[in-house]
Amino acid sequence: MERIVVVGGGAAGMMAAIAAAQAGARVLLLEKTDRLGFKIQISGGGRCNITNDLDDPRELVKMYPSNGRFLSDAFRRFTKHDVLALLARHGVRTKVEAPYDKVFPVSDRSRDVILALEAEMKALGVEIRYETPIAGLEIAHGRVTGVRTTDDHLITADAVIVCVGGRSLPRSGSTGDGYRMAEAAGHRVVDLYPSLVPLRVNGTKPLAGVSLKDVEGTVMVDGKVADRRWRGDMLFTHFGLSGPIVLQLSRAAAEGLHRSKAVELRLNLKPDLSAQEVESELLARINAAPRSQVASLFKDDMPKSVIEPFLEAAGVEATKKVAELSRGDRQRLAETLRAWRFPVTGWHSFEVAEVTAGGVDTKEVDPKTFQSKLVKGLYWAGEVLDVDGYVGGFNFQAAWSSGHAAGTAAAEALLTR
Repeated sequence: MERIVVVGGGAAGMMAAIAAAQAGARVLLLEKTDRLGFKIQISGGGRCNITNDLDDPRELVKMYPSNGRFLSDAFRRFTKHDVLALLARHGVRTKVEAPYDKVFPVSDRSRDVILALEAEMKALGVEIRYETPIAGLEIAHGRVTGVRTTDDHLITADAVIVCVGGRSLPRSGSTGDGYRMAEAAGHRVVDLYPSLVPLRVNGTKPLAGVSLKDVEGTVMVDGKVADRRWRGDMLFTHFGLSGPIVLQLSRAAAEGLHRSKAVELRLNLKPDLSAQEVESELLARINAAPRSQVASLFKDDMPKSVIEPFLEAAGVEATKKVAELSRGDRQRLAETLRAWRFPVTGWHSFEVAEVTAGGVDTKEVDPKTFQSKLVKGLYWAGEVLDVDGYVGGFNFQAAWSSGHAAGTAAAEALLTR
């Protein structure tokens, strides 16, 4: 029986191994570390955001700012329902949570997801080898023939599926190995930068730990809107900004910085009001308390510790009397309520980023089979590809669907040749 080697025991790798074994192939899964599914284990605060409840495939691809359409066929053939059905067979019940309609195990234990996948692989006879880092691919006459371990041991294969992740969270074992393999095989690797990562902004240290609720964020790159607007919560940190909406916007910010553009994050503290409504509300407050200090006008809009930095951003002294506000002061206050500007100086690091943007160029990979267009028998799946999604379980769904497509295609190609 022909053998398929899957490199990487994360979400994409385990699903690829399962799909290939279900199709009748003999499968060997090689994992670099001493455990499977490290990123599954730590995702969602240890609860595992398995997938998203979004059903419409046309809307689903929009949740991937880079090459979402590349996944269209894989999403149609292996949906969230298929993932959840597999887990349910092993006793994992799920629930949907706001924001973003995330799907979690009812148990709130990511370990349950890993155990279910391990049980499925065991039932299918998948062989697993731990602590087996791979140095490179073996290729001859345009076809992959196996992999070579870092201790120079050759493992032969009729097909190889590379699912080693990206550069994010290197403590999980994802240290960019797949990109070196890809380049050695002749593939182009699209520029890499972190996504779903906190952003660096000057002057936030005094506010570290303070959050803003239900605000709207926008990223501007060279003065132009660079991504969709996101609404939700955000957090000030000692180095900048974090929290759900900041992570959602971080990819656009990181891409802009990577291209040496001027990047700014704008926060709308009044997302339900138009500019005119904000001005009217502010004027009503001013007329109601003309003798109070300006800072008192905003006690219901933001935590007390945030008011002074907000007023500083608007160019208005906190101790100024409300009655002393000029027309220009009022205009700047209203504008800052709707667009508090934070120049972004950088991102935190790949060490804390949840996802890698960039990767193996999808133009060189078949979107139906995930086989390399350059090397026969070589397949790519998961984060190693130049596809990344927003927060909400979208990156795991990309891993499940691409892994399943690659595993199925690799097995069918071998068993029908």
